[in-house]
Parts: sequence; structure tokens; C-alpha cells
Amino acid sequence: MTPITEDLLRRFDIPGPRYTSYPTADRFSPAFGEQRYRDALEARTLREGSPLSLYVHLPFCAQLCYYCACNKIITGHRERGTDYLRWLARDIALHTAILGRNEPVTQLHLGGGTPTFLDDADLETLMQMLRDSFRLVAGGEFSIEVDPRTVDAVRLAHLAKLGFNRLSFGVQDFDAQVQQAVHRVQSQEMVFELVEAARGLGFESINTDFIYGLPMQTPQSFARTLEKIAVLRPDRIALYAYAHLPERFKPQRRIDVQALPSAGDKINMLRAAHQALEQQGYVYIGMDHFALPNDALAVAKAQNRLHRNFQGYSTQPDCDLIGLGVSSIGKIGDTYSQNVKTLES
Repeated sequence: MTPITEDLLRRFDIPGPRYTSYPTADRFSPAFGEQRYRDALEARTLREGSPLSLYVHLPFCAQLCYYCACNKIITGHRERGTDYLRWLARDIALHTAILGRNEPVTQLHLGGGTPTFLDDADLETLMQMLRDSFRLVAGGEFSIEVDPRTVDAVRLAHLAKLGFNRLSFGVQDFDAQVQQAVHRVQSQEMVFELVEAARGLGFESINTDFIYGLPMQTPQSFARTLEKIAVLRPDRIALYAYAHLPERFKPQRRIDVQALPSAGDKINMLRAAHQALEQQGYVYIGMDHFALPNDALAVAKAQNRLHRNFQGYSTQPDCDLIGLGVSSIGKIGDTYSQNVKTLES
């Protein structure tokens, strides 16, 4: 592996398409239309034993986070989530009309937005819709992104009951000033209590997301966050770089540019994170992911059977991915496609 040097980090400290996905968003073209997607689905029916992964995009958030570059809809009207399920039902039906029902699914991920914006009843309806149309195989990886501000231990128990075995908590930073600067305030105590509750409920893997390069962050403040991560000790850690592109993402225009750390400070934070996490026993999986040695990702890496797809690093071989919901991205065979980006499309 190429060593991560300061010179390398400085050379690539430039704005660009999201590096976490390939092909990048600017490579997609409207020339790939509905019929070609249908053809790809038809071709899948001829490939026996090809594994299948599902991604469901739930775009709603109750509150705007200023750093966010995701496809989202900010609303306080919970009934919009209920209405959205009808659109998802149509999306699912279009796929099963070609693939048939009972396709075995080995991976399922609910992302957003905020999937836990949906109330318990709507999440239960969604999972039943998926089970009625696909076969979620025993031993599969079924994960959901969780905003800590939208759940408690009782809700986590409901997620476990619905069949989720993996959670991803969006934390971003423990520092109160940073949280206020990005309009996402959540206490350290809340996060610690939720992770502890999730462990008690038997979730197989708990991931936490953090971001470096946010306004009001300094190498010193981020070092304190790293110390708290060491105590929290999640199974997996995703450490993303903040890219300030206010000309493309309107919420970022609310961020004070003067409060952003310098390129040098961002590099120092990244290097400090690598050093601290590796000293704490985490395995560097790649790009911006770390895992404890007994986590499935770390084991797969040690055994040279680690894979990566549009859902991130995976222990499973390359498989087809169906994206459901607004702006979702899928991969069928050798084709990539993205759903419409707005509900009005």
C-alpha cells in the first residue's frame, strides 16, 4: 500500500467528485435510460446464483445539517414519510415485474437523509414490503443509518425486531462548538448510551461516522474527540473529509468560511486520527474506514477477501445492487444507474 505522506495529502487536497464511489457522479449520463436498465434486469434473470444487494434511500430530515451534501428533503411533516412508501412500493413493483419475487438478498442498507425519520410503523411497513418482494436470507447484512437524535433504546429494540443487525450512527464530532457551527447538536452522553444499548440488544456491528475539516475544528479539539472515540470503541469507524463546495450545496453557504480549518490542520487531523486509531487497535481497512480486529471487515482484509461496492467495503463478492428510492444508485451486471433525483421527476 502506498504510504500516506504529507506530500501526498497536500497534492490531493482539492475539490472534486466524491472519492468514496466509483464511477463518480459526474460520469453518469442521461443517455442510459429506462429501456437499457430494463435490459440489464432481464439479463440478470439469466445469471443463476448471482447475489443481490438492496439500497433504499429515505431522503427526509427534520433538521438541516450545514455540512451535508446528500440528497435530502427537510420537513417536519412525518406524514411525508408515509406518502413516500407508496412511491417505494411502485419502485419495488417495477423491479419484481422483471425479476420476479423471492430474489435472495444478502445485503440491505437503508440510508438517507435520515432513515429513522420514519416512525416505527412506517419502518415496519417498509420492511414488510421488502420481505413480500425479496427473500432476506439468514445471515445477511441488514443495516440502517441512525441519527442519534431520533432514537432511544426502545426504538433500537424495534429496529432489532425488524431484522436489522447492523447500525451506523452519525456522530460527526463530539465538540460542542463544532456541533453548533454545523447545526447538529447531540450530546456525548446520548451517543454513548445509544451505543451501549445497541450492544446490549445484540447488534452484530456498530459503526460511527465522523468528519474532519468542519468549521471550528482544530487539531486540539479533534484530538479530544479521538480520545472519546477510544472510550466509545465502536466496531467500525468511518472518517470522512469535509469538502466545502457551497456553489453546489446550498446548506454549506451557512458555514463561516473563516471558521474552517486550514489545509495543513486538516492534514494534521487525518494523520493524528490514523495514528490514534491504530494505537487503539483498529485495523485500517482503506480510504476512510477502520475496524476492530475481530470485525468481519478486518477479518476479510486479513484473508484477502475484502470487496468494495457502492455501499462501501464488504465481505461479499461483487454482487448486483438495486437502488430503490429517489437518487439511489444501483449496479446491475456491468451497468451503473441512478434513480431520479427529485420526487417531482
